[in-house]
Amino acid sequence: MGIRLVIGLALLALGGCGGTSKTEKRVAFTVADSWYAPPPSSSVFLALDENRFASVIDTLQLEAQTALADVPVKSIRADEATRLVGHPLPAGAAYVLLRAVVLFEGTGTFSVGVSGTSVYVHHGCLGRRPAIMGRKALVAVLATVPETVFASCTMAE
Repeated sequence: MGIRLVIGLALLALGGCGGTSKTEKRVAFTVADSWYAPPPSSSVFLALDENRFASVIDTLQLEAQTALADVPVKSIRADEATRLVGHPLPAGAAYVLLRAVVLFEGTGTFSVGVSGTSVYVHHGCLGRRPAIMGRKALVAVLATVPETVFASCTMAE
């Protein structure tokens, strides 16, 4: 065997083929956005019915995100919620605008969970490589305005 082949095989054995190992955790995003705020790992949230939250329509995202620039949650009126999502939401005690983060929105979905005075907005998507994290605003119908909002996103292959 030539010296180059031996060195090449040795490097391949030491470094692998450039993929991730089964034990290595793959990173889903390139840089975390300032809205990224995952909950503590011990947290347990009760899922909110999917008809009780919706993403703000694209043409109003900038307006909604601007309203959330300094706060993770904002109380809004029912008619404002309808305007922001483009359709009426179920009746409820508190209509709120919430921060969310996304990776590949087209291959994923949002979920919202509640635990006491905390809310967790999660976006899960499909993908094969780290993505740029983006922001989204959601409207939810809750029992009360939350004191704490967690927002995170994950990616599966």
